[in-house]
Amino acid sequence: MKGLKNVRHRRSDALTQVGWDRLESMLAAYYAGQGYRVEHCGTGASRARFDGGIDLKLRKDEAYVLVQCKHWNAKQVPHNEVHQLIGLMVTERATGAVLVTSGEFTRAAIEAAAKQPQLQLVDGDDLRTLLGPLPEVSPPPARLPEVSAPIRHVATHVGERLLSAAEDRIRHGAGGRGRAGRRGGGVVAQAIGTGVGIILAKVVFVLIGFLLLLAAIQFASSRLRDAAHRPASPQSVGVVTVGSPRPMPSTQATTTAAPVGREPTPEEIRESQRRADEAIRVIEHGTPEM
Repeated sequence: MKGLKNVRHRRSDALTQVGWDRLESMLAAYYAGQGYRVEHCGTGASRARFDGGIDLKLRKDEAYVLVQCKHWNAKQVPHNEVHQLIGLMVTERATGAVLVTSGEFTRAAIEAAAKQPQLQLVDGDDLRTLLGPLPEVSPPPARLPEVSAPIRHVATHVGERLLSAAEDRIRHGAGGRGRAGRRGGGVVAQAIGTGVGIILAKVVFVLIGFLLLLAAIQFASSRLRDAAHRPASPQSVGVVTVGSPRPMPSTQATTTAAPVGREPTPEEIRESQRRADEAIRVIEHGTPEM
């Protein structure tokens, strides 16, 4: 269409909404109604890629007429199409030819056809008069691009495999994952499930380790508090009787006695710290790194 002239009046009616293959069939029906034997050899009937410049072959008595249809609404049909149809008419030894358009012809095309009395031009106005009023039709819905058969087959196969793997995981849990893995189709679902399981396991281990650490700290703190507030034993405390002379403390009482509310000894503090460190090492050994 590059280099062609635009139509002077662009139409928007029922005929412009008719497909080119449908228009060929409508013309074939019209000429059949005029008493012609119609051979529909255009791409609208054969679905071939090329029609050789001939859409219909009309025969009646000694007449043999070629028909070429140009369903153009935006561009004018140039004189080249006229000359091409004249050449086909000579090659086919036809007695006449008809060039049809739903739009317009250029002035050069009209002048070229005027030199050939066997050639008839039918423009958009003549075509609408010839076919009569057409019912308004809605434009066809937009079609999605076609997908080749191999790609469609692979996409369907992968989709079925993924759906089967998902159903197995829902119905059978770990067993479904095993069956999907044996079939070779649940690789993606199994990988996702394994990754989620690892993350959940790590989270659980971290939570358990945190709770154990809190328990160890609480245990160590309670031991320290107990040691700090433990009352002294009666054997280690000197008893004083009112009205009696104060006895002299012996050496053994001096070394073993401790006042009430005394601070824990360094040995007790070191023992509590040792137990807390041991609990922390156990937690670190059983907790995986994130």
